Amino acid sequence: MSFHWNRTICGVCGKWNNFGDKPTGYNTYAVPKPFHYGTLADDVIWHFVRQALERRLPSNRQNGGGCIVLEREGVRMLRFIVECCTLFISKGRSIALFASDVLVAILQQTATHAASAVLAVIAFYLSLVSTSLPPTQHDRQQIDKAIQLLADHGFSDEVFLLKGTTTFRATDHWLNALTEKENAYASTNFPFQIITLYPDFYTKATDDTERAMILMHEARHLMGENENQAYAYVWRHREQLGWSMKTHGSTESYVTIEQQTREMAPELFNCPDKPWEDCTE
Repeated sequence: MSFHWNRTICGVCGKWNNFGDKPTGYNTYAVPKPFHYGTLADDVIWHFVRQALERRLPSNRQNGGGCIVLEREGVRMLRFIVECCTLFISKGRSIALFASDVLVAILQQTATHAASAVLAVIAFYLSLVSTSLPPTQHDRQQIDKAIQLLADHGFSDEVFLLKGTTTFRATDHWLNALTEKENAYASTNFPFQIITLYPDFYTKATDDTERAMILMHEARHLMGENENQAYAYVWRHREQLGWSMKTHGSTESYVTIEQQTREMAPELFNCPDKPWEDCTE
């Protein structure tokens, strides 16, 4: 027996069951199982209808029987009649009460899923932090100097993220360990705001300016930018930072970053009338 929105469901006060037939005893309710008969939207709506009706049932389950009338386009929306109780007295009130109950059910479901998602994210974040080591005190001082250099040169957005939202690590956590890296200065896990700094950050970078450049690149990843955007941003603002051909052109880091920028952001190097075809010169 199939049920649709214009069918009548009869029963007595009590628990729900999954049958479409009229029940014969107490503590049961006839409930349609519409998964093969209606649209997906009807199935979802009916799920919340059931929850809304369950909250409206009287706590005393021994008071006789009744009938729920479902009419999609009729006068009556939902009504529980006979001896148990009257759920909805008029059409206007029935719609209001029904809508409020369904809204509560939807909010409860949404809150449950949202809380589960938040807990899953927190657990994932803690797993990343707990499987890696923090920087030493000496290394932390070098990080702070580089961040201060960014602040002194007007990179306030990057400084805010690096100081206020970032967790710095000195070793790879389990997720980074799955990725093969070559000649990396640092890596960023967005949106978990974790930056892992590798030995090259302290040894291959020759001074605080080059370390500030590396952190500026990683800060762009903290904003959700990809490699093309991060490399292009750093290259366009290298003069503002004080990291340029004049000051650092002979360092290994400058040469390496220029080559990587040409690969990741080739659009910056298509100006034949500029030195080295660099459009930012």
